[in-house]
Amino acid sequence: MKHLLTLLFLLQTMTLGAQPLFNDGWRFRFADEAADYSAASLSCDGWTAVTLPHTPRYENYNVVRQWQGICWYRKEFGLNAAMRGKRCVLTFEGAMNIADIWINGVHREHHLGGYLPIVIDITDDLHKGTNSIAVRLDNRDCNITGPKPVALLDYFLYGGLYRNVRLEFVDEIRITDPFLDRRPAAGGVFVTYDNVSDTSADVNVQVSVANGTRRRSGVKVVNELLDGSAVVAVADGSAVVEAGGVADVNTGFKVENPRLWSPSSPNLYTLRTTLYAGDRKVGEQSRRVGIRSIEIRDRKLYVNGRPTFLRGVNRHQCYPYVGIALSDNAQRRDAVKIKESGFDYVRLSHYPQSPAFLDACDSLGLFVLDAISGWQFFDKSEEFAEYHRRSARELIRRDRNRPCVLAWELSLNETAMPRSFIEDMNDIFHEEYPARYGYTAGWKYGYDIYIEARQYRIKHAVKGYDAPLIVSEYGDWEFYAIDDGFMQHKTRWFQKPELTSRQLREYGEKRMLQQVDNIALAHRDNRNNVPAMADGYWVMFDYNRGLAPDLVSSGVMSLERLPKYACHYFRSLRENGEPMIFVASNFDRESGDSVTVFSNCEQARFWLDGEEIGGCSFDRRSVPAGTIARIYVGDRRGELTARGYVGGREVASHTVRTPGKPSSIRLACDEGGVKLGRNDMIFVHVHLTDRNGTTIFENGGEVFLAVEGDASIAGSAVVPFRGGIASFLVKTGTQGGDVVLSAQYGKFKTETKLNF
Repeated sequence: MKHLLTLLFLLQTMTLGAQPLFNDGWRFRFADEAADYSAASLSCDGWTAVTLPHTPRYENYNVVRQWQGICWYRKEFGLNAAMRGKRCVLTFEGAMNIADIWINGVHREHHLGGYLPIVIDITDDLHKGTNSIAVRLDNRDCNITGPKPVALLDYFLYGGLYRNVRLEFVDEIRITDPFLDRRPAAGGVFVTYDNVSDTSADVNVQVSVANGTRRRSGVKVVNELLDGSAVVAVADGSAVVEAGGVADVNTGFKVENPRLWSPSSPNLYTLRTTLYAGDRKVGEQSRRVGIRSIEIRDRKLYVNGRPTFLRGVNRHQCYPYVGIALSDNAQRRDAVKIKESGFDYVRLSHYPQSPAFLDACDSLGLFVLDAISGWQFFDKSEEFAEYHRRSARELIRRDRNRPCVLAWELSLNETAMPRSFIEDMNDIFHEEYPARYGYTAGWKYGYDIYIEARQYRIKHAVKGYDAPLIVSEYGDWEFYAIDDGFMQHKTRWFQKPELTSRQLREYGEKRMLQQVDNIALAHRDNRNNVPAMADGYWVMFDYNRGLAPDLVSSGVMSLERLPKYACHYFRSLRENGEPMIFVASNFDRESGDSVTVFSNCEQARFWLDGEEIGGCSFDRRSVPAGTIARIYVGDRRGELTARGYVGGREVASHTVRTPGKPSSIRLACDEGGVKLGRNDMIFVHVHLTDRNGTTIFENGGEVFLAVEGDASIAGSAVVPFRGGIASFLVKTGTQGGDVVLSAQYGKFKTETKLNF
């Protein structure tokens, strides 16, 4: 994991080759339908100064009704001498959901859909002096983009300019942008691989070059593959590009003894592409690439020629309070938590997710199922079909060079799609991605990979059809619960909610263990009785939704990214993972006469108050059941230590203590493997502890947090204890420096200092 985190830090500030961030200096306001703030010269007095990513309104921890409506953003900027004579490209990574964009009062874009980039060449709209950008956003329900109306939706759309904005100045002779080029399987830099093995691999690089001058020009493209700072392969190619035209320059090289990318070894190279017009260097781009092969044979997955089963999870990208307006580092922390929880695959449900998250997946070795947006909704209009055809093309163009993409979910989740729609999606994929190692996936038959919509043990066999299978969702609704299927918005309550897989962390030990029991049974069935090449538990993190006022609580972590017992259970399942042992107990009087232990070790022994009380063995041949043990402790309480052994050597330990009376509070800041930065956000957890520092399981009781320095609290500054922890979301500013956090609960006070 240290190696993986080192790679992650390389991506912390900016993706290689990305345009400069354009996130500062924006102004924001709400508006009604008739308001027009598009004029080139407009006073922003009374507007709110904001830094992107931005959400229009901080929501409550439990969102009952998400804000929907119209809002505006504006920004002014000037041009310096170095920018003149260049082409200017403006990119919005995400703008929810219907966007209208004006440059200096001229309407330049009407864009539908909030998950994929908006890219505009604004060169001809700029002038000397001050230039203005105005953006009108409307996140109300829309039949063209879908999915369901928010009030019936299993998640929220939120709103705003919630991802990065970038501004790039490039030469008239330039590497094109795939979103501006718009030719299938072209634009920018497109990398594919052939004949991949441990001994060699063929790397193919297509570079699309545009000539914006009035004269034809000879160009040269040099591609260098770097392993760290060492150049391991070089290839160059030339072309003549007509005035106002575009040409594709194809090069390739063979890499001997390549370091292949896989979940266990996510080896990344740097591909540096340099463009010359004559003898003049006119452009350079760098990107991380991973050499790997993905093949499906006999319904089994082979990664780099080796049979592979992927244990996975689904992810919604939301946080409390800020919704989907996460910092890039927050996106990366989510990826680290998924990987550290024992998963090698994540389904991006049910929409395109942040480039920063995908950057981290590339670095950490997390396969993703990349998806267009859709959930239980289909409109028969041509506008709806055309929007999704465009979304499929744009998703592929955005992510086609990423090693982390396992397959492309060009399907509307849990939706009755006509055959013509499925055929269109497959045709688009093969047109946009004419490469060897690529597959489509969908909820209906007709895609390369079939993904089950129901959460558990659906019969896969269909007469005359035998597709590779991913169990896309399991573990959520199936046990002791009403199965409402597509009528979830009409659900009243579960039968026996204490026995379902939906359990908040604050419900306590017994119910979190019930969640683990349900997961273990379902996952065992997936492995033993379903011919699947991967599965995905529903869901990684608890989340808010529109169709019901309660949180979806089947996450292996809470909404605040605190682990439940299920998280440690999945950690114990990782093959060849770091040795671990975990005692899943508060070890108080409610714990009963036995405790549950998860471990990937061979044996474990246990000590209670220094006295050895027994041991057990774990059988990895019977995973996923073989990593769970029950240890009898009777009515004794105190300090319980579990030690795990491999080959007779102690390799892991975990201690739990029976909590005493409240004695203090303790502050903990969750950087989650990614160092806190500017314009970032971080969870701050306040623990209620006894005199030994043991967290006391307690619900209720309000904690107050104060912040001094270049930071602020997103959402509420007063938060109750949930399972003995009160969690706050703190946003850092753009200046940096020391930040003092002060927490108070009754007579208990504490503080800590952050620096970024």
